[in-house]
Amino acid sequence: MDTQSQHRLQNVLQAKAFVFDVDGTLTVSDGADWRGAVALPGAVDLLTWLRQSGLPYVLFTNGSTEPPAVYAERLRAAGLPIDDWQMITPGVTAAEIIAHEYPGRAVLVLGTDGVRAPLTERRIPIVDPEDAEQAGVVLVGWDTVLTYEQIEAAARAIWSGADLLVTSLAPVFVTKRGPRPGWSGSVAAAITWITGKEARVTGKPALEGLRAIARMLDLQPEDLTLVGDDLDLELRMGHEAGSATVLVRTGTSADAAVTPDVPDLAIPQLTELLTMLQQERN
Repeated sequence: MDTQSQHRLQNVLQAKAFVFDVDGTLTVSDGADWRGAVALPGAVDLLTWLRQSGLPYVLFTNGSTEPPAVYAERLRAAGLPIDDWQMITPGVTAAEIIAHEYPGRAVLVLGTDGVRAPLTERRIPIVDPEDAEQAGVVLVGWDTVLTYEQIEAAARAIWSGADLLVTSLAPVFVTKRGPRPGWSGSVAAAITWITGKEARVTGKPALEGLRAIARMLDLQPEDLTLVGDDLDLELRMGHEAGSATVLVRTGTSADAAVTPDVPDLAIPQLTELLTMLQQERN
């Protein structure tokens, strides 16, 4: 291993906190709600060791179907040691971004309680569609029901000066049955088509989402190691934010060729990362 590779590996192993993707990295499941999720090899042991070693970690998903506490409970059922606060969704990062950048503004939500709950927890006001003109932000998240009235309300809000945020633009997500279509990006694209307003992404691969997580951990992005299975989603985001990156070949990019700069480390499964951390930290 050359000097540069050794330096990059040290950045991975000496991180102050770890940020994990979920689908294809820690677990696989049948759908976006993670019912019946199954832990991938090494996932439980790695998170258990991090917890016992006092190293902070969070899980960052693009899913916004459910509130973070519901996701966390389903992952605990799969054996993952995770507290509710460690489950970061694009709804959580959206709430952080709105509280930080749009203080006092009300939000029009196109999404389920998975998007609404983090806003309510931060005491960010939510407006009903009939009062759309009062919104300072339109936030689009996961919801399999879409009506003309919702699109109209979002357009009215934006025409009245609101910004457009979306939890994810990812076209697909990985399940046991293979890739399935995303949702929020398609809805946001429709709103952009109507209004001309481009959406700001609060989930992956937006740098804003990772920066929001760093703020929540009272760290900088360069203090983090980001672990995921998708080169074009979380790993590219981590690299551009200055975080160390680890590719786990158990999901989307299982057979993808790596580039000289992304990732800093590629491994077949999480067991290898655990072994390296134990050797480095013990």
